[in-house]
Amino acid sequence: MRYFSGPSFRGATRNMIPLFATLTIASAAHATAQSTHAASIGSGAGASTALMPGSGDLTTAHFRDTTTSYHFIQDRLPNGDSVDIVRGVGHEQVRHVTYRGRPAMLFVKTVDLNGRMYVDSSTVLVDGLAPVSEVSILGSRRTTYAYDGARVHRSVTQPDSATRTTDHDFQVPMFHFEGLDAVIRSIPLRPDYHTIVRLYSEGDDGIEMDTITVEKRDGARMWNVRFADPVIIAHYGIDGKTRRIVHYDIARHADRAHFMYVFDQ
Repeated sequence: MRYFSGPSFRGATRNMIPLFATLTIASAAHATAQSTHAASIGSGAGASTALMPGSGDLTTAHFRDTTTSYHFIQDRLPNGDSVDIVRGVGHEQVRHVTYRGRPAMLFVKTVDLNGRMYVDSSTVLVDGLAPVSEVSILGSRRTTYAYDGARVHRSVTQPDSATRTTDHDFQVPMFHFEGLDAVIRSIPLRPDYHTIVRLYSEGDDGIEMDTITVEKRDGARMWNVRFADPVIIAHYGIDGKTRRIVHYDIARHADRAHFMYVFDQ
Protein backbone atom coordinates (compact mmCIF):
# COMPACT_ATOMS: atom_id res chain seq x y z
CA MET A 1 0.00 0.00 0.00
CA ARG A 2 1.56 3.25 -1.07
CA TYR A 3 -1.03 5.84 -1.92
CA PHE A 4 -2.77 7.43 1.02
CA SER A 5 -5.58 9.07 -0.84
CA GLY A 6 -6.37 5.36 -0.90
CA PRO A 7 -7.48 3.16 1.95
CA SER A 8 -4.64 2.16 4.30
CA PHE A 9 -3.17 4.14 7.19
CA ARG A 10 -0.51 1.51 7.80
CA GLY A 11 0.48 1.59 4.16
CA ALA A 12 0.86 5.34 4.28
CA THR A 13 3.53 5.09 6.94
CA ARG A 14 5.88 3.58 4.38
CA ASN A 15 6.25 6.67 2.22
CA MET A 16 6.53 9.34 4.83
CA ILE A 17 7.66 12.65 3.39
CA PRO A 18 5.73 14.66 4.39
CA LEU A 19 3.16 11.93 5.12
CA PHE A 20 0.25 13.29 7.13
CA ALA A 21 0.93 16.89 6.21
CA THR A 22 -0.07 16.27 2.59
CA LEU A 23 -1.76 12.85 2.65
CA THR A 24 -0.52 12.28 -0.91
CA ILE A 25 2.14 9.75 -1.68
CA ALA A 26 3.48 8.71 -5.07
CA SER A 27 2.88 5.02 -5.67
CA ALA A 28 4.18 4.01 -9.08
CA ALA A 29 7.90 3.67 -8.31
CA HIS A 30 7.31 1.66 -5.18
CA ALA A 31 4.69 -0.56 -6.77
CA THR A 32 7.30 -1.47 -9.36
CA ALA A 33 9.85 -2.14 -6.63
CA GLN A 34 7.43 -4.39 -4.79
CA SER A 35 6.62 -6.37 -7.94
CA THR A 36 10.32 -6.93 -8.59
CA HIS A 37 10.86 -7.85 -4.94
CA ALA A 38 8.02 -10.37 -4.95
CA ALA A 39 9.19 -11.96 -8.16
CA SER A 40 12.75 -12.40 -6.91
CA ILE A 41 11.59 -14.02 -3.67
CA GLY A 42 8.99 -16.18 -5.34
CA SER A 43 11.53 -17.69 -7.72
CA GLY A 44 14.22 -18.32 -5.10
CA ALA A 45 14.89 -21.02 -2.59
CA GLY A 46 13.20 -19.02 0.16
CA ALA A 47 9.81 -19.25 -1.52
CA SER A 48 8.98 -22.46 0.36
CA THR A 49 9.30 -20.62 3.68
CA ALA A 50 6.43 -18.23 2.97
CA LEU A 51 3.98 -17.77 5.84
CA MET A 52 0.32 -18.05 4.88
CA PRO A 53 -3.03 -18.08 6.72
CA GLY A 54 -3.67 -21.30 8.59
CA SER A 55 0.02 -21.97 9.19
CA GLY A 56 0.85 -24.09 12.21
CA ASP A 57 3.44 -21.47 13.12
CA LEU A 58 0.69 -19.09 14.24
CA THR A 59 -0.76 -18.97 17.74
CA THR A 60 -3.80 -16.82 18.54
CA ALA A 61 -4.82 -17.83 22.08
CA HIS A 62 -3.15 -14.68 23.42
CA PHE A 63 -5.68 -12.29 21.85
CA ARG A 64 -8.03 -10.59 24.30
CA ASP A 65 -10.75 -8.00 23.77
CA THR A 66 -8.75 -4.83 24.19
CA THR A 67 -8.52 -1.16 23.23
CA THR A 68 -5.09 0.37 22.60
CA SER A 69 -4.36 4.08 22.16
CA TYR A 70 -1.19 5.65 20.78
CA HIS A 71 0.45 8.70 19.25
CA PHE A 72 2.31 8.36 15.97
CA ILE A 73 5.41 10.53 16.17
CA GLN A 74 8.12 11.54 13.74
CA ASP A 75 11.40 11.89 15.61
CA ARG A 76 13.83 12.28 12.71
CA LEU A 77 13.62 14.09 9.39
CA PRO A 78 14.89 12.64 6.09
CA ASN A 79 18.13 14.63 6.46
CA GLY A 80 18.74 13.20 9.93
CA ASP A 81 17.71 16.23 11.98
CA SER A 82 15.89 15.42 15.22
CA VAL A 83 12.26 16.53 15.57
CA ASP A 84 9.29 15.74 17.79
CA ILE A 85 6.12 15.97 15.67
CA VAL A 86 2.84 14.18 16.37
CA ARG A 87 1.60 12.94 13.00
CA GLY A 88 -1.51 11.14 14.21
CA VAL A 89 -3.45 9.88 17.23
CA GLY A 90 -4.98 6.44 17.04
CA HIS A 91 -7.11 3.85 18.78
CA GLU A 92 -7.24 0.15 17.95
CA GLN A 93 -9.82 -2.31 19.21
CA VAL A 94 -9.83 -6.11 19.20
CA ARG A 95 -13.15 -7.89 19.65
CA HIS A 96 -13.94 -11.59 19.44
CA VAL A 97 -16.91 -12.22 17.14
CA THR A 98 -18.41 -14.98 15.01
CA TYR A 99 -18.20 -15.11 11.22
CA ARG A 100 -20.55 -17.58 9.54
CA GLY A 101 -20.48 -19.76 12.63
CA ARG A 102 -16.68 -19.70 13.02
CA PRO A 103 -14.67 -17.93 15.76
CA ALA A 104 -13.29 -14.69 14.41
CA MET A 105 -11.78 -11.40 15.53
CA LEU A 106 -12.77 -7.89 14.57
CA PHE A 107 -9.98 -5.30 14.43
CA VAL A 108 -11.10 -1.65 14.35
CA LYS A 109 -8.58 1.15 13.86
CA THR A 110 -9.49 4.83 14.14
CA VAL A 111 -6.82 7.44 13.44
CA ASP A 112 -7.03 11.22 13.61
CA LEU A 113 -4.56 12.53 11.04
CA ASN A 114 -4.44 16.08 12.35
CA GLY A 115 -8.13 16.58 11.68
CA ARG A 116 -8.69 14.04 8.92
CA MET A 117 -10.15 10.74 10.07
CA TYR A 118 -9.22 7.28 8.88
CA VAL A 119 -11.17 4.19 9.98
CA ASP A 120 -10.40 0.58 9.10
CA SER A 121 -12.44 -2.40 10.24
CA SER A 122 -11.37 -5.93 9.34
CA THR A 123 -12.46 -9.42 10.33
CA VAL A 124 -10.12 -12.42 10.44
CA LEU A 125 -10.67 -16.02 11.46
CA VAL A 126 -9.17 -16.91 14.83
CA ASP A 127 -7.77 -20.14 13.41
CA GLY A 128 -4.89 -19.04 11.22
CA LEU A 129 -5.72 -15.31 10.89
CA ALA A 130 -7.20 -15.62 7.41
CA PRO A 131 -8.89 -12.31 6.46
CA VAL A 132 -12.54 -12.49 5.41
CA SER A 133 -13.71 -8.88 5.17
CA GLU A 134 -12.51 -5.30 5.51
CA VAL A 135 -13.94 -1.79 5.26
CA SER A 136 -11.70 1.29 5.06
CA ILE A 137 -12.97 4.87 5.18
CA LEU A 138 -10.91 7.98 4.53
CA GLY A 139 -12.94 11.15 4.22
CA SER A 140 -15.72 10.49 1.72
CA ARG A 141 -14.01 7.47 0.19
CA ARG A 142 -15.15 4.00 1.27
CA THR A 143 -13.41 0.81 0.19
CA THR A 144 -14.67 -2.67 0.97
CA TYR A 145 -12.84 -5.97 0.56
CA ALA A 146 -14.16 -9.51 0.54
CA TYR A 147 -11.43 -12.10 1.04
CA ASP A 148 -11.87 -15.76 0.12
CA GLY A 149 -8.62 -17.67 0.30
CA ALA A 150 -6.60 -16.52 -2.70
CA ARG A 151 -9.39 -14.32 -4.04
CA VAL A 152 -10.09 -10.67 -3.30
CA HIS A 153 -13.09 -8.58 -4.35
CA ARG A 154 -12.57 -4.84 -3.90
CA SER A 155 -15.22 -2.13 -4.22
CA VAL A 156 -14.48 1.61 -4.03
CA THR A 157 -17.18 4.26 -3.64
CA GLN A 158 -16.90 8.02 -3.33
CA PRO A 159 -19.17 10.97 -4.12
CA ASP A 160 -19.72 11.92 -7.76
CA SER A 161 -18.05 8.77 -9.02
CA ALA A 162 -19.33 5.39 -10.13
CA THR A 163 -18.47 2.47 -7.88
CA ARG A 164 -15.31 0.75 -9.07
CA THR A 165 -14.82 -2.96 -8.48
CA THR A 166 -11.96 -5.36 -9.06
CA ASP A 167 -11.69 -9.11 -8.65
CA HIS A 168 -8.42 -10.99 -8.38
CA ASP A 169 -7.42 -14.61 -7.91
CA PHE A 170 -3.85 -14.57 -6.63
CA GLN A 171 -3.66 -18.38 -6.64
CA VAL A 172 -2.20 -18.50 -3.12
CA PRO A 173 -3.91 -17.44 0.15
CA MET A 174 -2.49 -14.36 1.87
CA PHE A 175 -2.88 -12.05 4.84
CA HIS A 176 -3.99 -8.44 4.40
CA PHE A 177 -1.56 -5.62 5.09
CA GLU A 178 -3.71 -3.98 7.76
CA GLY A 179 -3.58 -7.31 9.62
CA LEU A 180 0.21 -7.36 9.80
CA ASP A 181 0.35 -6.50 13.53
CA ALA A 182 -1.77 -9.55 14.37
CA VAL A 183 0.56 -11.77 12.35
CA ILE A 184 3.66 -10.31 14.04
CA ARG A 185 2.12 -10.97 17.45
CA SER A 186 1.35 -14.59 16.57
CA ILE A 187 4.56 -15.98 15.05
CA PRO A 188 6.94 -18.23 17.01
CA LEU A 189 9.07 -16.12 19.34
CA ARG A 190 12.46 -17.75 18.96
CA PRO A 191 15.71 -16.15 17.80
CA ASP A 192 16.14 -18.30 14.70
CA TYR A 193 12.67 -17.68 13.26
CA HIS A 194 12.62 -16.11 9.79
CA THR A 195 9.88 -16.18 7.20
CA ILE A 196 8.52 -14.51 4.11
CA VAL A 197 5.00 -13.21 4.61
CA ARG A 198 2.45 -12.96 1.79
CA LEU A 199 0.45 -9.75 2.16
CA TYR A 200 -2.37 -8.30 0.10
CA SER A 201 -1.57 -4.59 -0.27
CA GLU A 202 -4.89 -2.79 -0.30
CA GLY A 203 -3.70 0.32 -2.14
CA ASP A 204 -1.71 -1.49 -4.81
CA ASP A 205 -4.40 -4.17 -5.11
CA GLY A 206 -1.60 -6.70 -5.37
CA ILE A 207 0.51 -9.20 -3.44
CA GLU A 208 3.70 -8.43 -1.54
CA MET A 209 6.25 -10.91 -0.20
CA ASP A 210 8.06 -9.28 2.71
CA THR A 211 10.27 -10.58 5.50
CA ILE A 212 9.77 -11.16 9.22
CA THR A 213 12.71 -12.03 11.47
CA VAL A 214 12.78 -12.63 15.23
CA GLU A 215 16.09 -11.08 16.23
CA LYS A 216 16.50 -11.54 19.98
CA ARG A 217 14.95 -11.22 23.44
CA ASP A 218 16.11 -8.54 25.83
CA GLY A 219 16.38 -8.67 29.61
CA ALA A 220 12.80 -7.49 30.10
CA ARG A 221 11.47 -10.52 28.19
CA MET A 222 10.65 -8.34 25.19
CA TRP A 223 11.25 -9.96 21.81
CA ASN A 224 12.60 -7.82 19.00
CA VAL A 225 10.96 -8.61 15.66
CA ARG A 226 12.06 -7.06 12.38
CA PHE A 227 9.72 -6.54 9.42
CA ALA A 228 11.09 -5.28 6.11
CA ASP A 229 9.99 -4.56 2.58
CA PRO A 230 11.78 -2.55 -0.16
CA VAL A 231 10.66 0.76 1.39
CA ILE A 232 10.74 0.42 5.18
CA ILE A 233 12.29 -1.45 8.06
CA ALA A 234 10.04 -1.76 11.12
CA HIS A 235 11.07 -3.02 14.55
CA TYR A 236 8.48 -4.41 16.94
CA GLY A 237 8.94 -5.05 20.64
CA ILE A 238 6.66 -7.95 21.63
CA ASP A 239 5.98 -8.84 25.25
CA GLY A 240 6.89 -12.53 25.53
CA LYS A 241 4.07 -13.29 27.98
CA THR A 242 1.10 -11.29 26.70
CA ARG A 243 2.16 -10.91 23.04
CA ARG A 244 1.28 -7.21 23.25
CA ILE A 245 3.17 -4.74 21.10
CA VAL A 246 5.06 -2.55 23.56
CA HIS A 247 7.39 -0.86 21.09
CA TYR A 248 7.15 -0.09 17.39
CA ASP A 249 9.32 2.10 15.17
CA ILE A 250 9.72 2.60 11.43
CA ALA A 251 12.67 3.73 9.31
CA ARG A 252 12.98 4.21 5.56
CA HIS A 253 15.60 2.65 3.33
CA ALA A 254 15.85 5.75 1.13
CA ASP A 255 16.72 8.35 3.77
CA ARG A 256 17.05 8.89 7.52
CA ALA A 257 13.40 9.59 8.35
CA HIS A 258 12.25 7.76 11.47
CA PHE A 259 8.86 7.33 13.16
CA MET A 260 7.57 5.58 16.25
CA TYR A 261 4.38 4.69 18.05
CA VAL A 262 4.10 5.88 21.65
CA PHE A 263 1.48 3.78 23.42
CA ASP A 264 -0.70 5.27 26.15
CA GLN A 265 -0.53 3.51 29.49
